[in-house]
Amino acid sequence: MSSSRWSRTLAVALCMAACGTTAVATAATAAPAPRDTSVENYWTAERLAAAKPVEAGRKAAGSAGRTAGAPRSSAPALGAPALTAAAAPSGTPQGKYGDGIPMVGTFFAAGGPSGNTYCTASVVQSAGRNLVLTAGHCAKGGVSTKSIFIPQYRKGKDAAHQPFGVFPVQRVFTDPRYSSNSTGADSDLDFGFIRVGPNAKGARVQDLTGSLRLTPTPRWTSTVTVTGYPVSNNPDQRAISCTVPTKRLAGYRQVEMRCGGYYGGVSGSPWIANYDAKSRTGDVIGNLGGYYGGGNKAGDHWVNYSPVYDRQIQALYQDAVADRTPARDGGAYRPQSTANRLPGAASTWRHAKHLASGDYTGDGRDDLLTLWSDGEVSLYPGDGKGGFGSEKTLAKAGSFWSRAEAVTAGDFTGSNRSDLVVRWNNGKVSLFADGDPAGFGKEYTLAPAGSTPWKYATQITAGKFNSTDKASDLVVRWADGGLSLYPGVSSSGLGAERRLADKGSFWRNSIALASAQPAGQDRSNLMVRWADGSLGSFALSGSALSGTRLQAPNASWQPAVMVAGDFTTGGRRDDLVVRWSDGESSLYDNTTGSALGTWTPLLTP
Repeated sequence: MSSSRWSRTLAVALCMAACGTTAVATAATAAPAPRDTSVENYWTAERLAAAKPVEAGRKAAGSAGRTAGAPRSSAPALGAPALTAAAAPSGTPQGKYGDGIPMVGTFFAAGGPSGNTYCTASVVQSAGRNLVLTAGHCAKGGVSTKSIFIPQYRKGKDAAHQPFGVFPVQRVFTDPRYSSNSTGADSDLDFGFIRVGPNAKGARVQDLTGSLRLTPTPRWTSTVTVTGYPVSNNPDQRAISCTVPTKRLAGYRQVEMRCGGYYGGVSGSPWIANYDAKSRTGDVIGNLGGYYGGGNKAGDHWVNYSPVYDRQIQALYQDAVADRTPARDGGAYRPQSTANRLPGAASTWRHAKHLASGDYTGDGRDDLLTLWSDGEVSLYPGDGKGGFGSEKTLAKAGSFWSRAEAVTAGDFTGSNRSDLVVRWNNGKVSLFADGDPAGFGKEYTLAPAGSTPWKYATQITAGKFNSTDKASDLVVRWADGGLSLYPGVSSSGLGAERRLADKGSFWRNSIALASAQPAGQDRSNLMVRWADGSLGSFALSGSALSGTRLQAPNASWQPAVMVAGDFTTGGRRDDLVVRWSDGESSLYDNTTGSALGTWTPLLTP
């Protein structure tokens, strides 16, 4: 990082089921340190206000007086003139200053006549209720046991009168493969955790401020609110916030957001989704860091990066919770490949109308059946590792398949091969038995054209809802908001309806359904994407449904098409594939009944 950027410088069950583990409750944590009022006595209001930004090594001044090539944790050297903001491109959003939020704050360190200030951090949920998250270059470069963390810092107040007090730094955790302010692949690891002691009254930080849930980054494009404390161009030392979409940073396993005003000091700022001010919690899916101390080499204050949260940050979090020294085998960091795992272009996949999963090739691995808006039908053989092979065309564009309104796959004939149920635009319901790469099997008519109520069937999905034997139970969402289960559908007919919800229910807000079978369960869960972009999982017992929200409302989750299957090596249909509106496609393997699985990009725009 460069000096001007060096300071831009994780619920009770983590959404990290994606990483195959829950990270709270079982690990040992260090005993609280004894109360120490000397810290509060030292940090008077004057010392806090006069603290100087840490100098991380300036390079030559860039255009318009800004620091060139400086990390977000840095700021001008003592005595240097104030930075003059270089103009952001027209239309770039600008961050707004305010009081911030309780669990986000900044660090101060004793030193010199006043002390130093640098970097932003956020309180994350942990068993010890004493962890904060920041950038790796902050944790390696300036935060130490001489530092304090002040959540929701207020200029003009001494340590004793800060909103929640001050919390001494006890221990720092960073990935041993990360080099501070690296511009190499290891900049994907620009995150760190800090264990803090109790404040002068003996209170733990999470008990006072609330905390953020460490959550896997859900996709390249998400909507986040980034809150931090710039040292530069911020004489009142207030928090800056901006809510913007993210996008992929090419060449790295990182994402980018653009918003002006993110000068030195904001390194470590949390990238928050689904924040709830009342409960004082939300999902942290990134932090300002990566590439070159959180931004580009030009030092542009409106260009900001974050590492993708995956198994790497989960492993470091586990180290911090267990209070152990991080160690990694295997030498240097090797990033996960970002190469496309799904053939074709994202612009083409925007036209994928329906997805169905099943073993159509007979190799024991689930494949992806795709019905396009123009009537073409394609089969993509699964490789069992979360990827898909070359397209096999089952029906050409302009075929009658363009009249398919709802599609799902299951085992309705009991042959242990994948069958397809289709509701056509005239209300007819068909079952195609034993599909294979050569085409579709024998057709059985389950409901004739124009039949009531089937012409009002909006969404369908098949799974093991009523039986643990085979995926032959059909859930139907009707246009009036009703929800029904048809157990044991077969080539002989649909069978008796079991009503799960009456018309007018909240199910009218369902946009897409899928059936997943989480690990440890004999039956399927009903996955639901709602009109507001939220994602839910429902377990069925008799005619009763109990639901869990996997993702809060988020515009980036709509509109989209989704299907669940066994696309990886887990041996269960707990992998969720989502095709987004822009054609970007994602895989979330090991999705459970309470958490979305680990994100793997399949196709990037």
